[in-house]
Amino acid sequence: MLILAGALFVAGCNKEDDELPQDFAELSFDEQAILDRLPNGLTASDDPKAQECVSMIEDALDMSEFRANLIVPDYAQRSSMKASGDTWSWTFTYMGGTWTFYWTYEEDASKHYWTMEIQFDEGERYDYITAWEMKDGSGGEVVYSFNWVMIYEEGYSEYEYLHWVYSWSLDASDTYHFSWTYDADSEEFDYFMHYDVVIYADGSGELDYYYFDELFYHMEWDAAGNGSWHYYFGGQEQSGTWTAG
Repeated sequence: MLILAGALFVAGCNKEDDELPQDFAELSFDEQAILDRLPNGLTASDDPKAQECVSMIEDALDMSEFRANLIVPDYAQRSSMKASGDTWSWTFTYMGGTWTFYWTYEEDASKHYWTMEIQFDEGERYDYITAWEMKDGSGGEVVYSFNWVMIYEEGYSEYEYLHWVYSWSLDASDTYHFSWTYDADSEEFDYFMHYDVVIYADGSGELDYYYFDELFYHMEWDAAGNGSWHYYFGGQEQSGTWTAG
């Protein structure tokens, strides 16, 4: 995928008066805490379908690359002194040009907000990542935009409205909801791929995987880790069960 992996963490120096303020919040989403909710019987099962279920949940929850990119390096330069709504920027050289990242943090009474844009040399700025999270950690969203690839060539205009969207919430019954969507940016389809994961307070849960708007896979499991699966594809269906390990 077209991701600037690791690009934000090159070495650099910062002036003392540009030191990052300590009260800038970072995304608190904890993937491992969610995975720890899964029953041991599910994660320990040697059944291929149970293992596939766990793997699909791990893939859906994995925002590690984007979370890392939301951290401001210590050599970033700020544009003003205010603690909220301030924009920071940092640059690095790659492929014969200069890349600049613009990072803005804001907050209100209930939420934190982060925005990142990318600029190549003196060209246009493009969206990269936008995110928000409830201050109590009960929900949030991270959106990764593909439109920055038009930096390379305007012919990539089909990417302009293409996104990966991660959304999560924890409701009053301690039920965790998570979704990952790969937008299709198409009049024919709403999305290429979509995961819905629900994990209840007792560790039981369910997973739905959609492919080009159609339900492709449904899995569910109980608090002990026993589960069932149902596979849909091209009018063909298969189903089965697994036993907790």
